[in-house]
Amino acid sequence: MKTQSGTGTNEDAAKSRVLVIDNDSSMVLWVRSVLQTEGYDCRTAFGGEEALAILRSTPDILVAISDIHMPGMDGISLLKSLGSLAGAASVPRFIFLTAYPEVDFAVQALRLGAVDFLVKPVRPQELLNAVRGAVESVDRNRAAMQLTDQAALLAQQAEALAAALSAWKHPQSTAVAAQPAEVNRSDLTTLGLDRLRRPRHALNPMGELDDVAWDLLLELLRADKTAQRISVSALSISVAHISPTTALRRIRELVKAGHILRNPDPLDARRDFVALAAECRAALEHYLEQVAKELAAAVAPRT
Repeated sequence: MKTQSGTGTNEDAAKSRVLVIDNDSSMVLWVRSVLQTEGYDCRTAFGGEEALAILRSTPDILVAISDIHMPGMDGISLLKSLGSLAGAASVPRFIFLTAYPEVDFAVQALRLGAVDFLVKPVRPQELLNAVRGAVESVDRNRAAMQLTDQAALLAQQAEALAAALSAWKHPQSTAVAAQPAEVNRSDLTTLGLDRLRRPRHALNPMGELDDVAWDLLLELLRADKTAQRISVSALSISVAHISPTTALRRIRELVKAGHILRNPDPLDARRDFVALAAECRAALEHYLEQVAKELAAAVAPRT
């Protein structure tokens, strides 16, 4: 995997706080120097007890890099003690960096949840790759937790959307009962983007796109609104009812038409990211405004 010390990499790293733990001060200083060069915010501890105190008082540490053999509380004992922290989100991703790569320690560390096991002397690039992977693991876990927390809300919004669609199909029927007093228009609009087709045909130049293309644009819009980057491969499997082959073909067509942009990952030559083009994003925002008005009117109490 290739990395570069570009602006994007440094900006991402600057948001990531790392704790370096080792009783060898020269090793602590070297690891901190390597990480700070890439923009990471580094804290240091020279033993397990000190590290545990820092972790308890600093919940925004994402990654801990620790030696195993240390006086007093060793690295394995420190990792076991992390279970006392409140909430899984408070526990950092753990990377062991040791000069004594015993198999038993490696197995025990991985069983306790460590994400990597590095052997001294370690190359700077290998260390950076491990930290970057750990940070990405934290991001994925946070995204999954957010999705879980939003599931109940989305279910309620889906019911409201279904009621609104039913009201459009049967305008003479009795007004829908038990409608929510307030509706989050933005969430409801995004939820209904893949169902409300009528207003989209007025959009130029995207009015003639088929449902597959619109489903893919929906996923990119969701990623855009949450400031998440999405790769070509991830986008190709993001919609359950679309085969990856069909999705990849449509992605190529959307790129060729200029609706989405495809950018290589500077850190991994095997991966490309995709994002909405500015004109496409503006058109979708206009579409959302129109749909929001229709949804708001549909769920408003009838007199």
